[in-house]
Amino acid sequence: MKKVILLLIIVLSLFVGGYLFYAFKINSLEKEYHKNLSPKDLNPESFITLFKEKYNKKSQLNFVTLLGEFPENWVKQKDIPYLISIMNSKEKCCGYMNFFSSTISNEDAEVGGFAIIFLNSYISKTKINLGLNSNPKTDKESINKIEDWYQKYQN
Repeated sequence: MKKVILLLIIVLSLFVGGYLFYAFKINSLEKEYHKNLSPKDLNPESFITLFKEKYNKKSQLNFVTLLGEFPENWVKQKDIPYLISIMNSKEKCCGYMNFFSSTISNEDAEVGGFAIIFLNSYISKTKINLGLNSNPKTDKESINKIEDWYQKYQN
């Protein structure tokens, strides 16, 4: 009889321990999955990569939601060559949506559009403000201005 009770206690404790371990693992994964991204967590290259990876051309709703503002001097000197290399890109990507935006846009953004915004921020030494929603496109006039600036910048 004592052996049966001892066996039941061991089996019961294994089931309870297994369940608690499982519940803990699932809850920790949910918290990680639902973590709100902030521009502070990204740099220009990882921002562009994220927005390209999340893009789904079959979907009407292509946006990435970020919480918080862009930090001062978010674009660094080391980011300039990468941004220059993609500023002509018309590749579609997700648009930006602020966490507090109440409107959902179904427009697509272009990789080059974000690169232009980031480069203009660096050139003018201003903080990036994408508003509540942003779906930038490439713009030949802006590209020409940036190319002129880059020629002077390199010399």
